Amino acid sequence: MLIRPLHIFMCFMLSIYSLVAVSATATPMPSVDSSAPTVGVLAFRSIEQTEQRWQPLIEHINHYLATQNRPERLRLKVLFYGDLNRAMENNTLDYVFTNPQHFAILRYQSGLSPLATLMPLAEGVPVADFGGVIFTRADNHAINTLKDLEKARIAATFHQSFGGYLMQQWEMFKQGYQINDTLFTGMPHDNVVKAVLNHQADAGFIRTGILEAMVREGHLQWAQIKLINPITPTPFPQVHSTELYPEWPFAAVINSDKSLDRLISLALFNISADSAPAQQGQFYGFTPPGNYAPIEALMIRLNLLPDKDIDWRDVIQRYAFVLFVSLTLIGLLLSALVSILIRNNQKLIRTSSERDTAINELQTLNQQLEQRVARRTQSLLENEQRFQQMFDHHGSPMLFIDPDSGEIINANEAAADLYGYTIEQLQAMNIHQINTLSKEKIEQERQRAKQEARNYFIFPHQLRSGEVRQVEVHSSPIQMRGRTFLFSIIHDISDRIKSEQKIQNLAFYDPLTQLPNRRLLIDRLMNNLAHMRRHPFHGALFFIDLDHFKILNDSHGHQIGDQLLIEVAKRISGCMRAGDTVSRFGGDEFVVLLTDLDEDPIHAAQEARIIAEKMRQAINQPYLLLNSENAPAIEHRTSASIGISLFNGQDETIDDLMKWTDLAMYQAKNAGRNEICLFDPEMQKTLDYRASIEVDLRKAMEQNQLELYFQPQVDINQRIIGAEALLRWPHPEKGFISPAVFIPLAEESGLILDLSDWVLDRACEELAQWRYHPKLCTIQLAVNISAKQLREPDFVESIAQRLKAYDVNPLMLKLELTEGVFLANKEDSIAKMKALRLLGIQFSMDDFGTGYSSLSYLKQLPLSQLKIDQSFVRDLGEDYMDNVMVQTIITLGRNFNLSIVAEGVETPEQLAFLTRFKCEIFQGYLFSKPVPIHAFKQKVIG
Repeated sequence: MLIRPLHIFMCFMLSIYSLVAVSATATPMPSVDSSAPTVGVLAFRSIEQTEQRWQPLIEHINHYLATQNRPERLRLKVLFYGDLNRAMENNTLDYVFTNPQHFAILRYQSGLSPLATLMPLAEGVPVADFGGVIFTRADNHAINTLKDLEKARIAATFHQSFGGYLMQQWEMFKQGYQINDTLFTGMPHDNVVKAVLNHQADAGFIRTGILEAMVREGHLQWAQIKLINPITPTPFPQVHSTELYPEWPFAAVINSDKSLDRLISLALFNISADSAPAQQGQFYGFTPPGNYAPIEALMIRLNLLPDKDIDWRDVIQRYAFVLFVSLTLIGLLLSALVSILIRNNQKLIRTSSERDTAINELQTLNQQLEQRVARRTQSLLENEQRFQQMFDHHGSPMLFIDPDSGEIINANEAAADLYGYTIEQLQAMNIHQINTLSKEKIEQERQRAKQEARNYFIFPHQLRSGEVRQVEVHSSPIQMRGRTFLFSIIHDISDRIKSEQKIQNLAFYDPLTQLPNRRLLIDRLMNNLAHMRRHPFHGALFFIDLDHFKILNDSHGHQIGDQLLIEVAKRISGCMRAGDTVSRFGGDEFVVLLTDLDEDPIHAAQEARIIAEKMRQAINQPYLLLNSENAPAIEHRTSASIGISLFNGQDETIDDLMKWTDLAMYQAKNAGRNEICLFDPEMQKTLDYRASIEVDLRKAMEQNQLELYFQPQVDINQRIIGAEALLRWPHPEKGFISPAVFIPLAEESGLILDLSDWVLDRACEELAQWRYHPKLCTIQLAVNISAKQLREPDFVESIAQRLKAYDVNPLMLKLELTEGVFLANKEDSIAKMKALRLLGIQFSMDDFGTGYSSLSYLKQLPLSQLKIDQSFVRDLGEDYMDNVMVQTIITLGRNFNLSIVAEGVETPEQLAFLTRFKCEIFQGYLFSKPVPIHAFKQKVIG
C-alpha cells in the first residue's frame, strides 16, 4: 500500500534537487555602464511622443553639467509602467521621473530619494501640488456629503488612478465611509464627466484642472455640476475636494552620486518658464522636493503597496547547498521511516473497523470545527499579520505609541537603527525621552493625532548619542487587538532641511545682503497678483535707487560700497510691515513689495507714500563705514530716489509694473533726487490737490474764510420753523470748495474738532441774538455733530458752558447725529446724549435708514426727531421700494412719538407724496438753498 506514496515522494525530491541545481547555477545580471547615467521616464503616451517632450529637459541638464566641468551625460530612456518596474528590479536606472503614486511604490521597494518636484501651470499659476475633485450633477439633491456617496454609483477612470480615484477613496476612508458601486470609464477624465451628466453614474472622481479645462473649452458649464466636500478657503487656483499632494518627482536611486544629485537639482531649479525644456515639456519649472510621505502612508493604509515577500527562487539560490544536504538527509530519514511503516502496516490493517470509523468521524468533526474557527478569524488575522510583517521589515522607522501615556509599545529594526537603541530598550521608553519638546506640547499633538485633527508633524528627536535630529512624523490612529495605538512613520529630514535651505538660499537670496533676489520677488509678486484677483485690495511696488552711489565706490572701493548696501538693506527692512518684501535687484537698486493696502486707491497711495517717506528718512541718516581694522571710520551720507506704482491685480502684468515703477524712480531722480514719485499722473495730481486743500484749510481757519449758511426747514404750510447750520468755504482762489471734499480731510487730519467748535460757537451767538426777536425766537437751529466730537470726554460740559456763556434757550438748539456716530462706543454716547437731554437739548437722527437702523437703538436713544435721507426722497413716485421705505420711516417715527423731517425735497410731486404720507417738516431746494445768515433772517422776518 505504501509503494505508490514512496514513488511519488522520490519524484518530488528529484524535482526539488533540479530546482536547487538550476537556481544555484544562475548568473547575475550584468552591471550598467556608470559613465552614462540613465533617466527612466514613465510614458503615458507613445514612446516617440514622450521622448520628444522630455529630451530637451535631459539636454538642459547635460548642458548645465558641462558648465560645471562634470563628465557625466544623462541618457533618456522612456518606459511603460511594467518596463520601468523591471528596469528598477534589474538596477539599470540611475534616476527616475514618474508620477507620485508610482514613485511611492518604487521608493517603498527600492529606496528612491526625490531631488525636485515638477511645477505645472494651473489656470496660469505655477503649482507644485494637485488633488482630487468629487462632483455630481447640480440637480442631484440626494448627494451633498461624503456619506451620501456610499449609496451612489461612482464614475472614475480606473481603480489605480491616484488623482482620479485613490485620493477620493482616502478622503472617504478617513471619515469612515466606503465606495460600494463604481463605473470605470477609462481615460481621459472627460469620460467621467460625461458619464455623470448622462446619468450613467451619480457622482464622479477626477483630478484637479479637468473641470476648468472643460469649461474653458466650452464642453461644460459650472451651473451643470456641484462640488462635494469642497476645500475652502485655499490659495490653490483650482477647485478640489481632497488634500493636495506633490506633483511628479525627479528622483535618484539609493546609491547615486550625491554631488551629481546636487548639480542635477540646481539644473532643474534654474529652468525658467520661457525656456525650451519648459515650453516643450509644458510646465513652469521645478521646486525643491515636496513631502511624499503622506502618499506613502495613504497607500499603506489602503493596502496598495506590494508586500516585500521573499521569492522561493531567492531562498533556493541563496541556500542551495544547505537545502540540498538537508533534503538528502530528510529523504534518507523518510525512507527509513517508510520501511518501518511497511513492517507495521499489517498491524494497522488488523485494527477494528469500528475504531477506524470512530477515528474518521472524530477527524471529520474536528476538521469541520477547525474550518469554522478559521473562517471566523481569517479576516482579522490576515490583515494583522500582513500589517505586522510590513511593520517589522519596512525600511522606514516605525513606532506604535500609546496615545494617552506616550509609552512606546513597539518599534521596528529601522527605528532601532535610527535612535541607537535596541527594540527592547525602545519598548521600555516613553516618547518624552526622545521628543525634546515639552511634555504638554507632545501630549497636545498626540491627542490631535488620535482625533485625526492632524496627522503630519515635524519634531526634534534626540538619539542615544545625544544628537538631535529633525524628523517628519506621519501619525494615525489604528486598532489592533482591541486597543487604539498611534502608528507613526518617521523619516530623518535633518540633511534634507539643510540641503533645501542651502539650495533655497542659493536660488532665491542675495548673497551680500541676504535679502530676497529678483527671482523670489517676482514669484511673490506673481502670487500677490493672483491673490488680488479674488480680493479687493491694493499693493504697491517701490524702486529705490541710491543717489551718487558710484562716487562712493570709485573713491573708497567696493568694500565700503558693500558695507553701505548692507546697512541700507537693514534700514529699509526696519521700516517694513509683516508680510511685505524687501529685495535687492543688483548694484544699488532695491525693490520693495507692499501688500494688503486699502481697497480705495487714494488711501492706498497715502499709505504707500507714508512708508516710502519713512524709508527715505531712514536712508538719509549718516553712516559709519570701516575701510579696514586700523583705518578710521568714514562718515558718509546718502539719499535715495524712490519710485512707486500701485496695483490691484486686475489688469497689470509684472512687466508693466516693473516698467511703471522704474519710470517713476527716474521721475524722482529728474526732480532733483532724494524724492518720492508716484507713477499714476492723475493720482499724483489728486494727492497733491488733497495736500494743498489741507494746507489751505488750516489757513482758512486762521484767516476766518469759513462761513455759516442756514437752510430753512418748513412745516406743511411752508412756514419756516427751523434751520440746519451748514459750513461753507469760499476759497479766495479756487472758489467754493464742496464740504464733501474738505470735511473728510478735516476728519482725517484732526481739524474737525476745531471746525465743530467754531460752528457751535457761531450757532450759539445767533440763537442768543434771536432770543428776544418776536419771529426769530421760535426758530430751532440744528447743528451737525461729528463722531470725534461726541467721543471727547468733556463734550457735555462744553455744551453746557456754551449755553450758559451765550445765554441760549436750550430748547432752540438741536444736535444732529448720523447712525454711525454712536456705534463705536454706544453706551458712552447714549449716556452723554441723555445728560444733554436733561439740559433741554434736542437730538435729531440724520440720514435715517442708510446706516444701522435698529428699533432697539430708537428705544434707547433720547431722540426727538428723525430725518429721512434724501436718497429715499429723490425717487418718490418712481421707485416702489422708496415709497414703502419713506412711509415705513414716517409710521415708525409717529409710533415712537418723534417728529419727521424729509431732506432733499426738490419737486412739488415729492412734496405731494410726503404730505399724503403725513410727513410734518420739509427741507430742500423746493423751499430754499442754504443761504448766508443775513439772507435767512430776511426770509423769516419777511
